[in-house]
Amino acid sequence: MKFPEPRSIVTAFVLIVVVVFAGITSLAPVHASGPTISNVTVVNQRTSLTLPSGGQIYIYAFATDGSARTYPFANSLGYLVPPSSIRNMDGNTVAGVAITTSNTNSYATSTSSYTIAGASVSGFGAQQGGLVTPVAYPAINGAPGANGVSVLAAACCSKGGKNWPGALVVVVAIAGDEQCISSISGYPGLVIDASNSNTGNPTIIIGHVYDVSGAGPGVVTMVSSQCAAGQNPNNAADLLDVFIFVPVSG
Repeated sequence: MKFPEPRSIVTAFVLIVVVVFAGITSLAPVHASGPTISNVTVVNQRTSLTLPSGGQIYIYAFATDGSARTYPFANSLGYLVPPSSIRNMDGNTVAGVAITTSNTNSYATSTSSYTIAGASVSGFGAQQGGLVTPVAYPAINGAPGANGVSVLAAACCSKGGKNWPGALVVVVAIAGDEQCISSISGYPGLVIDASNSNTGNPTIIIGHVYDVSGAGPGVVTMVSSQCAAGQNPNNAADLLDVFIFVPVSG
């Protein structure tokens, strides 16, 4: 019996591996080649954050106890539709959001309790008409003892009525001076990527979902509460941002 030469066996094995690998990658979900979110982080008692490099864009958020003055993020591209921050009844900035191409960001605060969060987003393109992404839908509630906020958000452009199936929707919910966010509703299947809720610190939650239809949910709502004894209701404020990143071919 004549056995095949070792080199032939190796060549055949490599070909089999390549074929099998190609089959596996072809089974990847549609959004794998579209917008992706990664490195989502929420950190208590820090005012600066550096994420791994390589992202197309970065989202940052901060929350404080609202008891003293706080300054905005050092890096921001200004893509957000105002407001990108919220002041409480005492006139102090309690929460803020920024997007930037920098993988590092920071803010300054004189408060005693504060939080910073961040996420990296890549693989997105321009909307119909060449508009820059992301689309941002913000909402604020600066009333005493603020207990939540809602925002109308849709994954459809303002020109031509075209939807973007497979768009990445990123939800950033912030409860300044309120340690609890009890719910975020509006997008079925929302995945919570990072949260510090119920840790005794100003709360930030970042989550995402892929809008398969591109129609959007209509209204996104977060419900919050001051769940620690002795909190000053005038220090509270809520900020909710919904970002929509469309696929490159959108």
